[in-house]
Amino acid sequence: MVKWKEIAKFVSGLSVWEAVVHGSLWLSKTTPTIFGITLTETLNIIQTIIPAIISVMLVYYAWFKK
Repeated sequence: MVKWKEIAKFVSGLSVWEAVVHGSLWLSKTTPTIFGITLTETLNIIQTIIPAIISVMLVYYAWFKK
């Protein structure tokens, strides 16, 4: 039996990590190029906000929803 709340806990940690990494790149004004894609400031902002929202929703589902 799949325990969806346990999977949500794990994925919420992954999405928090992504938000932290892109947030630090955004705040340091760093624009690295990865696999030919330059991470601009706008892209870092988007990749900070969306995973943060997703992780909040997953934390609510995994720990607080009955």
